[in-house]
Amino acid sequence: MTELHEAAANNDVKTLQCVLVGSDIDIDAEDWDWGKRTALHIAASNGCATSTKLLLDYGADAQMRMTGGWTPAHCAAEGGHIEVLKILIEHRCPMYVTDDSGDTPADIAAVYGHNTAKKLLEEAVKD
Repeated sequence: MTELHEAAANNDVKTLQCVLVGSDIDIDAEDWDWGKRTALHIAASNGCATSTKLLLDYGADAQMRMTGGWTPAHCAAEGGHIEVLKILIEHRCPMYVTDDSGDTPADIAAVYGHNTAKKLLEEAVKD
């Protein structure tokens, strides 16, 4: 796990910002030991809203896919992380994208019983 991934996982915004500003790092670098997750996948999966927003503001690609075809929206939906999902929606990240099994983020939220997240995602797709 790189310093970027670790800072995103821990919602360590200060370190994350230092890494993004002070180095020539690939913001979309994939951690192959963790299923090709980017820092944005990890932040979204852990419900780290501040880190998610910071990564998106610095140009992280919200359409990157990890193993299984999951986007960061799928990762946030799995945990029912409403604030992260709202940030992804505000940044116009696609919520209709299907993973390798044909599931959208709303489908993932439903599987894990996150009804509020499912409803939010369904509304975002309508807009």
